[in-house]
Amino acid sequence: MSVLDRRASADEQEPQRQLGEFAIIALLLLVGVAMLIGAGSIAIPGSSNTIGPRFFPYVVGGLIVAVAVGLGLAVWRGDRAPAENSEDVDTEGGTSWVAVGLIAVAFAAHALLINVVGWPLAVTVMFALVAKALGAAGWIRPLLAGGITSVVVWLIFVKLLGVALPGGTLLELVTGG
Repeated sequence: MSVLDRRASADEQEPQRQLGEFAIIALLLLVGVAMLIGAGSIAIPGSSNTIGPRFFPYVVGGLIVAVAVGLGLAVWRGDRAPAENSEDVDTEGGTSWVAVGLIAVAFAAHALLINVVGWPLAVTVMFALVAKALGAAGWIRPLLAGGITSVVVWLIFVKLLGVALPGGTLLELVTGG
């Protein structure tokens, strides 16, 4: 394939790539605005004398909106992300629908389990399932990593920031929560 053929091929794909880039930007903007709107409905405890539970959602939502606007302006000006052309990318490989399905099940299980068994255990299960879907060997390491991380994050949010996350009966008994 000559250089001119490759350039013509790239030019034919340009409108599709631009539409895809604008779709991702719109989705990113929608997520950021939803976070900003949702942050306003977070209940603030009466004893809150710190930055409060709305601070981080406002910061993250604002940053997401800023990134979406910046990306939108860049794409509008004509900046384009380079096409995937890496030795690590298998362009001929298909989507692993088993992995996609397992990740979807992990997120659904998290949503269903969070109020039943508590946030840390629900996150541990989700982390382990996603790790397995992405190719982790064994179950012990993903469960340990998810368990330790989720308990540390739960302690930070519940004990330091005063954000209400269900800990589950066992963890709330242990920490006096």
